[in-house]
Amino acid sequence: MLEKSFDERSFVVEMARLREDQFLKRVKDYDERIAPTMRQHGYKRVDRSERTVLFTFGEMTFSRNRWRKGKVTRYPVDEWLGLKPYMRYSPELILHMAKHASKLSYREVCRTIQTAYDLLVTKDAVLKAVKTAGHLFSEKERYRFLLEEEPQKIQVDKIYLEGDGVMVKTTSGGDERHNTDLAHFLIHTGVKKVGSHRYILQNKHEIIHTDYEQARAELLDYLYNHFEITDKTILITNSDNGKGYTKRVFQDIKKALGIKHHEHFWDAYHLNEQLKTFLKPYPVSLQDLAFKAIQTHQKGLLQTVFDSIESLITREEDQESFYAFRHKMFRNFEDTKPAKLRGLSSRGIGVMESQHRKVTYRMKHRGMYWSLKGACAMAKMILLERIDQLEDLFFGGWRKQYQYVKDSRLSAGHLVNHSPHEAVVFKRGRKP
Repeated sequence: MLEKSFDERSFVVEMARLREDQFLKRVKDYDERIAPTMRQHGYKRVDRSERTVLFTFGEMTFSRNRWRKGKVTRYPVDEWLGLKPYMRYSPELILHMAKHASKLSYREVCRTIQTAYDLLVTKDAVLKAVKTAGHLFSEKERYRFLLEEEPQKIQVDKIYLEGDGVMVKTTSGGDERHNTDLAHFLIHTGVKKVGSHRYILQNKHEIIHTDYEQARAELLDYLYNHFEITDKTILITNSDNGKGYTKRVFQDIKKALGIKHHEHFWDAYHLNEQLKTFLKPYPVSLQDLAFKAIQTHQKGLLQTVFDSIESLITREEDQESFYAFRHKMFRNFEDTKPAKLRGLSSRGIGVMESQHRKVTYRMKHRGMYWSLKGACAMAKMILLERIDQLEDLFFGGWRKQYQYVKDSRLSAGHLVNHSPHEAVVFKRGRKP
């Protein structure tokens, strides 16, 4: 007689029971193991109390000892598990919710958690995970100024920099709605071939913020602290020349960093789109000549194109837009010069649109509205998650160092952790 076929669902339930048994055993063992240390430091055991928390491996109800010394009450097991008072979700599960939220709507995150983890989480819990990430971003920024060691500076001849805005819908003061531009900057040092048809950006770093001035300050700070600027350094910039991303903005950055050589490009994609739109009503031959003038960088040929167009204009209302566009083209004509005519490779220039997609896909095309803080936190989360660094935000070693500084109310110098289990020396990184 054949045996009954394998029941995968029953097996999963059995494994869940085993996980629960193992978890409860480890909690009990830790509570017993830490008891002598707690007594040694003057704490007295008060009682045991229950707590229910959702972990990535299931919902767990466990009992643990409560200890008291004077007015100080501690639950060593909670500290060991990384649980703060009234936390319903474990830190690891909060990280997982944040990761999913960087790709999915909050409601979809709830469905995904239920399907994949067999756990019921609320939309508010997912929102709280995103807010936690936003709080950690603020803490890490303060940590960076207080404690982070000076990074090893990158020595390259070419630094590529692109900037553009991402418009998202935001709310403030109740139902008041706005369009907010996320300032987005991309830095890299060129491309590297990693496959037959695949290239990656080297030393890639992105900065995004709801506050343009803050984003620009972070940009300058990053460039100054991470790159070795020499007489051979070339700053290669690219943008659509929109407000906040004009050539003058990048020239100011060049001057601030002491870079002598600067090549600015009017983004080819946006330039071509604007030319196509403007030339659409006119003969195809003029369109071909205009693109030839750009590709060969012949200002005279482009002037001939505009002269021909001007002779074709019959309506007075078209003249104003014609003069405005012509003025714009000739004012920025130097920036339309192709890379090959400047002795540069075009690879790695004009990549901002592709970098925008991960942000716009999650934040822009689903009719969603964001608070300013929520928009900033989500955008930063998306960037970190795509380079697998979101976990460091939640659990990186920086958090222990920062927490010790915060708890000690110190901001500099040598810091020693005098806890019963560890002695760690932290040293503040020096800013140049």
